[in-house]
Amino acid sequence: MDQIQEWLQPDPKWIRNASDRLAVEKGCWFDEAPGLKAIRFVETHCRQSKGRWGGKPLRLLDWQKDFIMRLFGWRNPDGTRRFRRFYLEVAKKNGKSTMLSALLIVFCLLDGEASPEIHVNAVDRSQAGIIFDETVKMIESSTVLKPLFRLAKRARRAACLDGKHGTFIANSADVASKDGANPSHVVFDELHRQKKRDMWDVFAYGSAARAQPILGSITTAGESADGVWYEQREYSEKVNDGVVPDFAHLGIVYRALETDDVDDPATWRKANPSLGETIQVEDFRRELEEAKRNPSLLANFKRLRLNIVTASDSAFVALDKWDACASPPRPMEPGSTIFGGLDLSTVDDLSALAWIQGDVHDGFDVFMEFFLPEDGIEALELKHQVPYREWARMGLITLTPGNVVDYRWIRKRIQETHAGFDLRKLFVDRHQALDLCLTLRDEDGVAVEFFSQAIQSVTVPTKELLRLVLSERIRHGGNPILRWNASNAVAISDSNGNMKIDKVRSRRKVDGLSALVDAIAAATSGAGESPITCYESEDLLVL
Repeated sequence: MDQIQEWLQPDPKWIRNASDRLAVEKGCWFDEAPGLKAIRFVETHCRQSKGRWGGKPLRLLDWQKDFIMRLFGWRNPDGTRRFRRFYLEVAKKNGKSTMLSALLIVFCLLDGEASPEIHVNAVDRSQAGIIFDETVKMIESSTVLKPLFRLAKRARRAACLDGKHGTFIANSADVASKDGANPSHVVFDELHRQKKRDMWDVFAYGSAARAQPILGSITTAGESADGVWYEQREYSEKVNDGVVPDFAHLGIVYRALETDDVDDPATWRKANPSLGETIQVEDFRRELEEAKRNPSLLANFKRLRLNIVTASDSAFVALDKWDACASPPRPMEPGSTIFGGLDLSTVDDLSALAWIQGDVHDGFDVFMEFFLPEDGIEALELKHQVPYREWARMGLITLTPGNVVDYRWIRKRIQETHAGFDLRKLFVDRHQALDLCLTLRDEDGVAVEFFSQAIQSVTVPTKELLRLVLSERIRHGGNPILRWNASNAVAISDSNGNMKIDKVRSRRKVDGLSALVDAIAAATSGAGESPITCYESEDLLVL
């Protein structure tokens, strides 16, 4: 048995990121044969139709072969294909559309699905037809493939006649709903052009009856940092970094960074793995020089050629800097001095409670508690794309009964902490918290203070948190929920240099980080916005 397990261990060259390492821990393995078979099939039977390669066999580039090998080679413990979703982002003119056209044929003939139903989706009929038409040309130019398909070009449908009863269909978002489809494989071409998410949502959950479905997307960067395409880019990078444990998602993002030197050929290659093949270096250089003479052209060049989307908002902290502070916090001893921050959610969402001990010189130890209503947790997992139930099983989230957060559970935890430690201050965002805070103050004797979330109030503790992280004077123990919050956080600033973490601009939840800022404010300031007064606790008649 040990010899078998050793034999199944993937070659290290296929283990690229934290997601792959997690997959190996779960028993996944790598089989080069399916990937090599797909590559050999494409290069043997698929021909190109355009440019100087028109009529010639398709010769896949190294990066394309690598993508196909990873997509088809990784296997679950039961032998089925590991990846159920993929996101591939690469700049224009790198050959992604030609590769996708060939992949549709591979999906239909080689992926082992009974009655495969393959959909290629685009924002409009014209875009949808680009991939379909190229696939049709590949079929018609092959004496082996042509007898295997019946083509309905006007309807943009093709039926496979090899006994699998497969079909592939080109869809566009500007026609009637696709409800009722039973797709085995779905690929969105140029996902960034999907301004609405209706079509994505229809197909994202339409493959439940399939043994090993695929939902994929191939795109260049969009015009702004929002929409489904950006959601999938962020999700891919978080999966690869290990922020989100999803080893069924293959995310490959070829892009340069805003901080990269736009004149450096190494920057060009980050987003253009086909540079020197489908894109000539001198042509690229000439386009760049032309774009640099016009700011609007340069912004467009950066997006289309380098996959850089210029954004006015910036990430609060680099994830590698955050991870450098993952040392275990020193245990809180009974009676030790601590400070707290509470960020209450809306009734059906995540609430966060942060406890810290220490000071700005020696650094702070961070202890986090999260609360979530138990009912509807599956829907929240889909919405936020994180494993809330797994985190709850790990003891990182307290699930309260019902479909709203029961604040009595939060009050109980604060009571227990107040009884066991010297809780000097608990800072709380006024929003959603008035009744709970009055109860904690009047009945439990907790030193609760409201803390304004205005940028002028939070800038000092926000900057202090950033300084603590950059100097590695905070110990958060690598809490995965807090790490997820940190990866989502976007900072904004005003003309006076004030800074805050903005919940509206941030990508998904940042509640834990907001609670931590409040706790740091409690530990480092003489007072919050104000103690709770009669103006919060009594009804007033204004004349």
